[in-house]
Amino acid sequence: MDYKVRLLERADLNRVYEIEKECFVNPWKFSDIEYELSGNPVNKFLVLEVEGRVVGFNDFMITFNSATISQIAVTKDFRRKGFGTILLNEMEKYFPNEGDDVVENVTLEVRASNEPAIKLYEKHGYEVVVKKPHYYPDGEDAIYMVKRLMLCR
Repeated sequence: MDYKVRLLERADLNRVYEIEKECFVNPWKFSDIEYELSGNPVNKFLVLEVEGRVVGFNDFMITFNSATISQIAVTKDFRRKGFGTILLNEMEKYFPNEGDDVVENVTLEVRASNEPAIKLYEKHGYEVVVKKPHYYPDGEDAIYMVKRLMLCR
């Protein structure tokens, strides 16, 4: 299957918003996604194209020595085909790898009920750190996970 991962462009916003609504219980507003593109100076936003159509994305931030995954999503028709792995691997290519801002840790929160996502993250070296009770607006707990890229500098 022919795919490409690239940075989000303004022309992608409507499609990314459609994916947002399909994939998340409490989807972000269109304006939130637009802010990530143009207003958040530490944000990177990757989109996954399969045969010319955007079918997934990874929204993450890099601050000093840490990165945080804000959201990662793949449409239902393209799940369980390795695209989550591709998005995670492509994200890491954007991390500074020399100087003072080398990314040492990647963090995220994921719904406690989202077992497929938790398994994907664990497969890629993310570890459960703590459960955050009632984290989401509907009261569901979050699992806070971290991947340590560097144990010491």
